[in-house]
Amino acid sequence: MNPSRLLLSVLASLLLLFSCSKSNLNGFNYNFENLTNKPINLNIYSALSDYNNSANVYIKARMEVRGYYSIPVDKFAKGQTYYVDWYSDDLLYTNWYWSNITLRTAFRPTGTDYEYLVNTVQFSDPSRNIWMNGLGFQTTWKAIDAYNYSTHASIWSQLTSSQQNVHIVLNKDFSAHLIYENTSNQTIDSILIYHPNYDTINHLSVITLLGSASDSSVGTLNSNFAPSTFTFNGDNNTMLAYIKNSGYYQMVRQ
Repeated sequence: MNPSRLLLSVLASLLLLFSCSKSNLNGFNYNFENLTNKPINLNIYSALSDYNNSANVYIKARMEVRGYYSIPVDKFAKGQTYYVDWYSDDLLYTNWYWSNITLRTAFRPTGTDYEYLVNTVQFSDPSRNIWMNGLGFQTTWKAIDAYNYSTHASIWSQLTSSQQNVHIVLNKDFSAHLIYENTSNQTIDSILIYHPNYDTINHLSVITLLGSASDSSVGTLNSNFAPSTFTFNGDNNTMLAYIKNSGYYQMVRQ
């Protein structure tokens, strides 16, 4: 072989070897496996603030039923925590759930192969569709009526404009704001946390509002409220809120 051609061949081989090794320097992968019966979308964020705001997706992927998605570990910064958000197209399967949040969303790749199993409970949970309005990161709810819970009678007309001015803001990171006016017409913004759970018996999503510094209950939110019948088989953009020391409100998503 011509010496110059031999040299070019060697250089091409070295370049190929270098480019391959650069894309996966140590040969290890972070493997996602879809164990559900639906295709799963996968968003990975490099910062918790990005995850909380559904912004700046670092890696976006999709896995078919029983499918895999493998990422070379050298795509991740050593020692950095990443946050995964996975969900089915209908958002009934998702890892957006307050319990064990660090186990469900956070991971820190190491220098070995690792398997992240995408699994779900044995029922469809519409909580994310209701409280985050799909893939949003925040919803605001406004009071439009109030009730005597024993009689189901509206007491809205008996409230002052300050008492009617009640809003609840729910964030993706499970923090919440209860915004209302006091008797001096001053706006009060109470920062809370919340826990959503799906009631599989009554088929509605229920939120417990908690004080941010304790486990003391501030109130509850019940989804799919149908005010005409005072039942919970209505639209998912209407809910019944009980707020401690204030009473029961019909609230709609803005």
